[in-house]
Amino acid sequence: MSLETNVSLIVATLDLQLVKLLRGAIRAADIASARENRGSVAATFERRRVIHPEPRYEPRQVIHPTPRFAPRPIEQLHKTSSDLIPVCSVTIAPEPSHITKSPIEPPWKKLPWENPAPPAQVIKVFTHRPDNSCKGTIIDCFF
Repeated sequence: MSLETNVSLIVATLDLQLVKLLRGAIRAADIASARENRGSVAATFERRRVIHPEPRYEPRQVIHPTPRFAPRPIEQLHKTSSDLIPVCSVTIAPEPSHITKSPIEPPWKKLPWENPAPPAQVIKVFTHRPDNSCKGTIIDCFF
């Protein structure tokens, strides 16, 4: 056997002894703590507490609709022609002469033109079916 093999065997033996010593120390500590805490309350588990609150009876919810405002009633009196008296007289002032009219006539005052433009000529297009059913899918790869 070589020196390296002997050294690795010695190291493994020492590691095994260290593990055995640690396990023995842990076991001794567990036994000692069990003797001290034999009758302790901390080792028992209590059930989960359940709280039942007292029921509350509240008044029923009242929903008030939005108010609607109806139009005010209008009372009209039946008036005869003798009751109708003009309140004021309206006089129309003559148009001032210093204001000149625009030379451009507004479009709503113009009549549409008498000779409307002729309709566009229709060009007859002949459509022929292509000789292959899926045009554009054929690819020629000639080198």
